[in-house]
This record gives sequence, C-alpha cells and structure tokens, in this order.
Amino acid sequence: MTFPGLDRIEALARNLDSWQRDLAGKMAELEESSAEGVSDSGLVRVTAAADGTIVSTDVNARAMRFDSYTLAEEFTVAAKRAQEAAAARVRELVGEVIADAPGGRRPATDSRPATDSGTAGGSGMPDDRPDWY
Repeated sequence: MTFPGLDRIEALARNLDSWQRDLAGKMAELEESSAEGVSDSGLVRVTAAADGTIVSTDVNARAMRFDSYTLAEEFTVAAKRAQEAAAARVRELVGEVIADAPGGRRPATDSRPATDSGTAGGSGMPDDRPDWY
C-alpha cells in the first residue's frame, strides 16, 4: 500500500539538512548586518544593527553650526532612516528564508480585482475571509 504524499514527505526530509545550513548562514548574516541612515543635510550619519540598536554615529564638523534643535532633528532623522533600513534588511532576509524553506513559497500577489477594494463581493462590507478562500 502506498500513501499519497509520502514522496513529498521524503523529499522534504532530504532537503531539511540543506535548509537548516542555509538558515544558520542567514542568521549569521543577520547578526552581522547593519544599516546606515543619513540626515537631510548629509552631515549626520547613524548606523543601526539589525535589531534597531544604534551602534555608531558620525557628525561632520559643519553640523556644529546648527542650533541644538536642528542638530537634534538631524540625529533623529538619521537614526530613523538607519532603523528603517535595518528593518528592511531583516524583512528581506526573513523572506529569503521563508521562500527557501521546505514547502515554502514566495509571497503571492493579491489576485482580487482592483475595484474590489478589499470588500466582500463589492458589497461595501470588509472581506475578512482568509487568503486561501
């Protein structure tokens, strides 16, 4: 007697070891990654780790001409940009891991018509059906 899907399970088991190695590599890459944010003036640079922690700052001497409020805003903008870039990198790496996982798939595009606007059958009521519906 053969079980339907047994071949699929065996293929997944064979691929699991290589996927775990890839996952470990992505995790190491994630731990070592950082991102930089630059203020609008370009005079303040902030580097953030993958978890959003600020790890370094660089202030051009010309930034010292700014008043304290402007300088604070420059830091805030640069830090925000660095953290956003770090978060984008995390999302990218996690997406790669999920896509490469045994049985994983790339995120599907929304197949609903543009006129639907997320409503159930155009009724104006929210469509809270699961994606697989």
